[in-house]
This record gives sequence, structure tokens and C-alpha cells, in this order.
Amino acid sequence: FTLIVYGQLILEYAKLHDLEEDLIDQIFEVFVSDMSGFALQLYRHPSSTEGQMSYSQKMIKKPIYDEARFERIWKGQVYAQKGAYEMRGR
Repeated sequence: FTLIVYGQLILEYAKLHDLEEDLIDQIFEVFVSDMSGFALQLYRHPSSTEGQMSYSQKMIKKPIYDEARFERIWKGQVYAQKGAYEMRGR
């Protein structure tokens, strides 16, 4: 459930720093996918109660996937950083 808190912080940061909408949408696509995956795990767990299963079903959502946005963000911005940073050795 920390995704909810991170989501709020990202939205606050985005507003302050005028982040592009594509980047925010891409981040939340990942969040929705992760949260749905965790909810499905809880639902399928053998010891889940009826209440947990009911609540889990409400949390399962399909993220809005946008191929063009994915290409712009991941290939244009994320992968472009490959090799730009190097970890310091000890």
C-alpha cells in the first residue's frame, strides 16, 4: 500500500516541477499494474478471508497501456540514460 503514498508524492512533485503528463501516466501505469498484481496474490492466497477477497477484487484494475507513450518514455528517456551513471567502487 506504499504505492498510494508514493503516488500522492509523485503528483505533488509533478505539480511543483511541471512534469510532462506522459511521464506521470507511465509511472501510474506501472503502479496500477503492481497494485493489481498484489491484490490478485492476496485474493488467491489460501488463507484469505471472504472480506479480503472482496476488497482485493475491487483493487484489481487493468492499466491503460499506450504503446506510443511507452516508446517516448522508456526508449526516448529511460534507455537514453543507459551508461550515463556509474556506481562508485569501494
